[in-house]
Amino acid sequence: MKLLHYFPFRLLIPVCILLAIFFFCMWIASSSRITCTTESFSESTEYLANPYQGFYHIIGYTLSDAYVPTDSVSHQVKSYKKSLALLEINLKNYRTTEISETGITQLNDILTAWSQSPSNTKLILRFLYDWNGLALATEPESLDLILTHMDQVSPLVNQHRASVYLMQGIFTGNWGEMHHSHFMDAASVKTLIQHLHEVIDPSVYLSVRTPSQWRMIHDLYDVPSRFPAFGTDTSLLGRLGLFNDGMLGSESDLGTYGNTARRDAATPSYQGTRKEELIFQNHLCNYVPNGGEVIYNQNLSELETSVSALRTMHVSYLNADYDSRVYEKWKKTVWTGNDAFHGCDGYSYVKAHLGYRYVIRGCDLKKSGLQKSNLALTLTIENTGFSNTLKPFETSVFLKNTETEAYIYVPFNIDLRTLTGGQKKSFTAKIPVKDLEHGSYEIYFSVKDETSGQIILFGNKNEMTKDGYLLGQLEK
Repeated sequence: MKLLHYFPFRLLIPVCILLAIFFFCMWIASSSRITCTTESFSESTEYLANPYQGFYHIIGYTLSDAYVPTDSVSHQVKSYKKSLALLEINLKNYRTTEISETGITQLNDILTAWSQSPSNTKLILRFLYDWNGLALATEPESLDLILTHMDQVSPLVNQHRASVYLMQGIFTGNWGEMHHSHFMDAASVKTLIQHLHEVIDPSVYLSVRTPSQWRMIHDLYDVPSRFPAFGTDTSLLGRLGLFNDGMLGSESDLGTYGNTARRDAATPSYQGTRKEELIFQNHLCNYVPNGGEVIYNQNLSELETSVSALRTMHVSYLNADYDSRVYEKWKKTVWTGNDAFHGCDGYSYVKAHLGYRYVIRGCDLKKSGLQKSNLALTLTIENTGFSNTLKPFETSVFLKNTETEAYIYVPFNIDLRTLTGGQKKSFTAKIPVKDLEHGSYEIYFSVKDETSGQIILFGNKNEMTKDGYLLGQLEK
């Protein structure tokens, strides 16, 4: 009792505070013993075989009652190496009747074979009645029969929707290009595209030939500022893009444009000037696909002029075979832009930039919080391509324990569809360091197509490993 009587209780509180501060400091020191390093990143000039973009070849099939199943299509598919193929399905044999059971079987065999492509080839489909510029003589005389043909092919297209990226046209016109047809009046065009919209799965994009047709269908003069992009609704507006098989061929892209200024337009179906139609596409094709064929023109085929137009229109796919004169001109021209491709030939530059081309520009790891127990990962990505992905991609960041090889996934949900051509953005994720066991970790980043699971390649010199792109290391 005497000892307690003489204990200086007045010192108890300061001693407890000092002890608390001591242990708190020790805790901070222990928590902050985290070392981080990040990789450096540089851009490559490698072509990236990513889905939904690039050069394509046209492959034609004519449905016929004389069809006999063979392995010819399967052999064709196995030897095809490109990311895209345009399948033209000619229905001229059924211009007066419904497609027969044999014709439907042939179409099923074609789509089934292509859906098993070892190169993960995605399909552009164009149903048509003419390959010779004679649609007036080969397409049906009845609009109802074309609608019936749409009804007949749609179940198979929908069945193979994972492989079908988009459909071009409304079955009509010379070469299926929506001109020189009995059914190009406004009422017929609206009826056909609306029916196609109703019977084809909404995951498949649709396309019409000109901006004028797009405006006429929607009864709009301009692209809405609040666009229903990337499947946010199921409207025709959100899925209808363009295809242009007269690109660069003349000031009007061979009749794609006209000479009416926007201020003078009396109806939405006006054909605008080249300058204004390019601006229109620049807005629209952030959300829907655009592509087709380039045609040789002495002035417009100049590399810098071509690249400016392709980038403005957000072109993501081109016919690999047409026009070879344009491609030869590009191959003989040196790209002089201030980027990694400086000194490369123009053809290689265009090939590498069709569609999206995502490049990691930098990675940063910063500790934060009083105990330094939080770690923020900031990843900066630039899209140097002409366009952006229009399909959803899954992005992942994860830590790999170098000893146990256990994976710890970090929430990092970013939508690369919003990163348009020429844009650069930084994205941040929080890494819960306090929940990690002591050890060494590697930090990886990977992206894959949600539909097919195909890994998306980035335009960096950094090696793509089985785990993705190495961003940095962490040790706790």
